[in-house]
Amino acid sequence: MFLADPALRLIAASTNDVLPEQLWRYDTGTEDAFGDLARILHKTAMAYNTSSADLDSPAPRPSLGIRPAGTGAAMQDVLATIDQRVALERHTVITGSLLDLYRAWRRHRPLNDGEQRHLLLCSGDPGHGVATMQRFTHRQWRVTTDAEAAQAFAVPYPNRVVGVLVETEDGIWQPIACTDAAQIASGMAYRLPVRDDLATACRSLLRWWALRHSTAWRSRNPDQLTPTELDQLAE
Repeated sequence: MFLADPALRLIAASTNDVLPEQLWRYDTGTEDAFGDLARILHKTAMAYNTSSADLDSPAPRPSLGIRPAGTGAAMQDVLATIDQRVALERHTVITGSLLDLYRAWRRHRPLNDGEQRHLLLCSGDPGHGVATMQRFTHRQWRVTTDAEAAQAFAVPYPNRVVGVLVETEDGIWQPIACTDAAQIASGMAYRLPVRDDLATACRSLLRWWALRHSTAWRSRNPDQLTPTELDQLAE
């Protein structure tokens, strides 16, 4: 799973920024105000991850020592409930601090300006997985998706190339479903309808492969699909 780190998963859900790791760590050695911000952000991210793990773990009953028969268990349950409420309130405070610090750090640090991009397949929802786009020509990007995306879209192979996106002169995207970019020249790829945005184009690739491996495929090409099926590719 791409977003296994709880702090990165929270950031993706709240901002749609998909980070492969806690990138602010590389700024913690800077001896200026930006470095101070990165160091505080890093400590807060660690505190958030610890708090998340604590909330996900069964809460142990506190030891109250020797008490009259019949009163210990009830009191332990009350204290455990109070401890859980305090932990949840603390987690809420840490969550807000982490997002505020991240947005402050992000104002000084651009993302996705290189040859590789990561994006949520569904905005604000890490549960549908992540697509990774790797540029291999000026206007062509190779697309792979993580295991969480493969499960969410019922595609039988995770962490593999699912297609290529071609950026058109009009700034829209032509998705081409294939498992190897070389298949495009050989005619063994499937050209899908153009899409206005990256996430929709990536989802089209996954939905095509889900259809391709279902009983509804019936050995058809994209231009043989019904209007309803074509619309479903863009959902």
